[in-house]
Order: sequence, then C-alpha cells, then structure tokens
Amino acid sequence: MNFYPFHVGDYTLRTAHLDPMEDLAYRRLLDLYYVNETAIAGDAASIARLIRMRSNAAEVAVVLGEFFEETPEGWRHSHCDDVIAQYQAKARQAAENGKRGGRPRKPETPEPQPSVEQSASDMDCSENPEITQPVNSVNPEETGSTTNQEPITNNQNQEDQKTCSPSAHAAADELFDRFWNLYPRKQDKAKARKAWTKLKVSEALFALIAKGLAAQAASHDWIKDGGKYVPMPTTWINGRRWEDEVKTNVHHLPLSRHSGFEQRNYTAGLPQREDGTYVF
Repeated sequence: MNFYPFHVGDYTLRTAHLDPMEDLAYRRLLDLYYVNETAIAGDAASIARLIRMRSNAAEVAVVLGEFFEETPEGWRHSHCDDVIAQYQAKARQAAENGKRGGRPRKPETPEPQPSVEQSASDMDCSENPEITQPVNSVNPEETGSTTNQEPITNNQNQEDQKTCSPSAHAAADELFDRFWNLYPRKQDKAKARKAWTKLKVSEALFALIAKGLAAQAASHDWIKDGGKYVPMPTTWINGRRWEDEVKTNVHHLPLSRHSGFEQRNYTAGLPQREDGTYVF
C-alpha cells in the first residue's frame, strides 16, 4: 500500500502517553506494516534495525508489546489488518472490472417529462423569456373567438411574474412584520398590510422608512398625551409620512434653577447706586 488513512484525533488519544522516540517507533512500524501488507516478523532488535532505530530497540519493544499482538506469523495489528483487507478487496474488484473492459456504466435515468396537467400558474411564473404561451390554432371566424393569434412572450407579463413569485410575497410579509413591531400604534393591521403591499417595499426603502419612523417616534408630537396623536398606521403608510421633516425635540419642562440662566433678570428689585452698581 502506498496510501493508508490516518486519523489524527484517534491516534493522538491513543498515543498521548508515549515519549518522542516511542511515538517515532510506532509511526515507522505502521508504515512498515502497510508497505508489506502483512505481519512484522522478528524480535525487537531486528525490527528496530528495519525501521532505522537500532539504538532504540527498547522503545520498539515497548510499542510492540502495547499495540501489536505476537502470533506465529509475526506481530499483528488488528486495525491495520482491516484496512489492508478493504484495500485488497477494492484492488481485486478493479482488476476484474479491467478484464471486462472497465467499470460497468450506471443505467441512464431518463429525464422526467413535464406533466400534461401542469398548472397555468406555473407557466405564468416561468422566468425563461424564450418560452411563449400557446397559440390558439382554431379559426376565429368559425368559433367567434377573439384570441390573439400572435405568440405572447413572458416578457410582456413581467409584472405578473413578479407578483406571483412566492419569495417576493414572503419578503414583503417579513418586512411588514418588522415595520409592525416598530410602529407604536397597532390598529387596523389588515388595512395597513394592504397599504404596505402597494408600496412594494425593498430593503433600501425599508431602511428609509425605519429611519423616519425612529425620528418621529422620539418627537414631542408623538410622545405627548401618551401617544394620543400618533397617526393610524394605514394613514402613515399611504401618506409616506416617513418623508416628513421632524423638528428637533426641545426641553418642554418649566424653567428650573438648572436652566434658562440667560433669560433671568438678576437685578430685579435691587436699588441702583449712582455708580451703576446695585445695593444688596
């Protein structure tokens, strides 16, 4: 064998207690075992010579006694025997296939044909512009039909294709749910959803809507009286109110000792001297 699988995790768990020379001996013993595809014959000294570790026969003996089993054929390793057996079985199968002209081909599975009962909605949602809708071959003069006799490509129904896409509906619903969670007044959700659907909101537009909503939700008009003056969500959507200019929220509390210093008259009630100073 010129190749064998080596599982680093398993090897590390089983050999973490070995010192460097013992670890080297084990790795070289594995290589020798797989190259010859058979048990390793001989004593520790002779095997140490085979793996180029003459001065480390003691370490080789320790590894042989722990990981290998001594048999009449030599030192065997059960896991190595399993891997070698699998390799040899594959090699024999490959040889037999070669005698028969190569690996047998897999039977070709015919491509599934489209069902005759394919729904018209599936035809409408096709993204292939080359596919045209079927043309009525019946003479309109005999049937009284006014069916268009020219093939209609799906490019002419591009807007209908977009609206029938399940992914587009799912994205619109997901964006509306995010908006509904943000809007402070939750009334007439069904009407609000209809208004939202008409907008055909994209991710970019949703970012603008969320930004405008955040600014207005923090404004004084929306905060006062417990949110009494927050518009209905349908009205807000139809009016594109996220585009409204929002005035910066100002301090609405009464004048306190911690504010309005520039507006106070500190000389009120004090008599003024001739030199312009005041009497306290």
